[in-house]
Amino acid sequence: MIDSVSIKKMKAGEIAKAKVLLDKSLNQEIARMISIKVNMETDQQTRQDDKWDGDGQTSRTTNTFKEKLNITVSAAFQFKFKKDFADKQYQFALRVIDRSVSAAVLIDKAEGLLNNCIAEVEVSIASKSSSSLFEYEKKLDDAKQYWGSAIWLDPNVNHAKYSELAVNLSRLIQQVKEMGSEKKLKEDQGRVIAFMQEDDYSSAVKLVLQLDIIYKNREEIQDLRQNVNTQYRQYVLEINNRKRDSPIYCIEVMGDFLSYFPEDAIVLSTLKKLEGDLFAKAIYEAELAIREENLSLAIKMVRDLEKIKIVNLQEYEQIHRDLKLLRRNGMIKSLEKKWDNKQYTEGWSTIQKLIADNASLLEDAQIISYKKKFGKKCKKLDMSNERDQMAHKFSASIGPEFRSNPSEASNIFNAQPVYEVVSGYTAYTGAIYLRRIKKVSIETKGEKNSDKSKSNLIGLKYSLLDFTTNRMIVEQGDDLMYTYEDSKGWEISLDMYSNDFWHFGVGMRNKGAFSTTIDFSESEYFTTLGFQIPFKGRRSSVAFKADSWLYQSVESDLFFQLSGGVVWNLLFGRTLENRKSISNKYN
Repeated sequence: MIDSVSIKKMKAGEIAKAKVLLDKSLNQEIARMISIKVNMETDQQTRQDDKWDGDGQTSRTTNTFKEKLNITVSAAFQFKFKKDFADKQYQFALRVIDRSVSAAVLIDKAEGLLNNCIAEVEVSIASKSSSSLFEYEKKLDDAKQYWGSAIWLDPNVNHAKYSELAVNLSRLIQQVKEMGSEKKLKEDQGRVIAFMQEDDYSSAVKLVLQLDIIYKNREEIQDLRQNVNTQYRQYVLEINNRKRDSPIYCIEVMGDFLSYFPEDAIVLSTLKKLEGDLFAKAIYEAELAIREENLSLAIKMVRDLEKIKIVNLQEYEQIHRDLKLLRRNGMIKSLEKKWDNKQYTEGWSTIQKLIADNASLLEDAQIISYKKKFGKKCKKLDMSNERDQMAHKFSASIGPEFRSNPSEASNIFNAQPVYEVVSGYTAYTGAIYLRRIKKVSIETKGEKNSDKSKSNLIGLKYSLLDFTTNRMIVEQGDDLMYTYEDSKGWEISLDMYSNDFWHFGVGMRNKGAFSTTIDFSESEYFTTLGFQIPFKGRRSSVAFKADSWLYQSVESDLFFQLSGGVVWNLLFGRTLENRKSISNKYN
C-alpha cells in the first residue's frame, strides 16, 4: 500500500511530524481494510445472547466496527518492504505487509488474551461471583476478532492452540452463567415464600409458574408449586368461611385460584355451591319485588342477578318475562293516570320513548290504543295553540245606532243656530268584514291569547231602520219633529275601517220592508264618514262609534244627519297552514 501527504512549504521539523502521522494513518488504513474483509460490512456487530437467569435477563457483548478496528490496529504489522521518500511537494510512504508473520502476531495476541481471561474466570468460579460475566464475554469476542483478522491474512496460520483456549473459555463462561442462574433461582424461591407470607398468592403463583417454565422438571420447583397450591387453597377456603356475607368477593377469590389451578376439585365444588346459593337468593329477591309490584326494586334485583353466574337458565328467563310484564302493567297504569289528569303531552312523550326503547310494543293493542288517544288530543292541542298565535281573518259586527233628524246640507252652516239634534230613531245594524292585517300582535295573559293585531276592514253592512222609534230628545214643539211616512226602512252599504278606527261607507237606503224588487228612482244614496273607539277583548271588542251622513235620492236635495251607537265586534276565521305537518306528527 502507498500513501502520501503534502509537505509543501514545510520546515524540517514539520516534515518529520508529517512522516509520523502518515505512517500511523497508513497502518490504520491497512487495519480498516482487513476489518472490512473480515466482518463483511463496516457496521457489522457481533452479538452473543444467552438467557441465563430466571427473569429472562440477557447477557450481551457487542463490538462495534470502531472497536474491532482498534483491536486490529493494535497488532504490530510486519512488513516485507517499507520505504519512505519525498519530492518538493509530497512525502510518500510505501508498505508491503508480511501476511504470514502478521497473522502469527495476531494469533499470539488472541491466545494471550484468552489465557488471561481463563485465569480471571477460574477465580470468579472459585469465589462464586458472576458480576464480571459481561467483561469475560467481551474479551472472548476481542480474541475472535484477532483470530478472524489472522485467518484472513494467512489461512494456513497455526491456530490450534487458540481454538482449544476459546472452547475452554466458552465452557467456563457457561459455568458462570449457570452459577448466576442458580443464585437467581434461590432468590426467586425466597420471593415466592415471601409472597405467600403476605397472602399475595396471585403473585406467588405467577412467579412459581415462571420458574417452572425456566427450570423444567426441577424437583424443588415442583415441590414449591405443590406447596403454593396447598396454601393458596387453604387461604381461599378460609376466606369463604370468614366472609360469608360477601359471596361475590368469595367467588372472585375462588375464580382467581381456579384460573391457576382449574383441576382443584375441592375449590371447584365449593365455588359451584356458593354460586348456586347466591343465584337462588337473587332469584327469590327478584320474584318478591315483582310480586309486590315494586318496579324500581325489581329492576335493581334483576340487574344484580345479571352480575352473577346463571345457574338455572329457565328460572332466569322466567324472571325476565315476569319483569317485562310488570314493566308493561306499570306503563299502562302510568298512561291511565296521565290520561285521567289530562297530561296529554306527557302521555304522548312517554309512549314515544317506550316504543323507541322497545319496538315490540307496537304489537301491543292497549299501548297502540293509548297512542291513538293521546295523539288525537295532542294534535287538537297543537292546532289550537297554533291558531292562538295567528290573527283572525274575519270580523262580524252587530249593534244599535241612533240616527238624528235630517237637515238639508245647504242649511247646516247657515241656520241659526247651527244644526241641532232634536229628534231621532233607532237603526239595528249587522256587518261582516274581511280583515287585512297590518301587524300581527298576539298578547298572552296566563293561558289565554288575545288578538290585538292592527287591521283594515272591508265588508258589507246591513241596517234595519225602525221609524216607529222616532222621538223628540229636546223640549220643542211637535211641529219641529221630523216625521216619516213609513214605519220601516233598510240600508245596504260597502263598509270600511282604517286601523280599526276611521270609518267610511257608501250605500243606498230604501223605505218600507226589505224586498228584492227595488225602485232605484225612490232609493236614497249615501256616504258616511266617522270613527269608532274599540275596547278589545280576547276575541271580540265593544266599540263606541259616531258618523256623519250625506244622502239624497234622484229627485231630492242633499241631506245631512248624524249617528252614534254601540257595536259588538266578533273576530273569527283562522286557517292553519301547517295542519298536515301537525297531523303527521301524531300518526
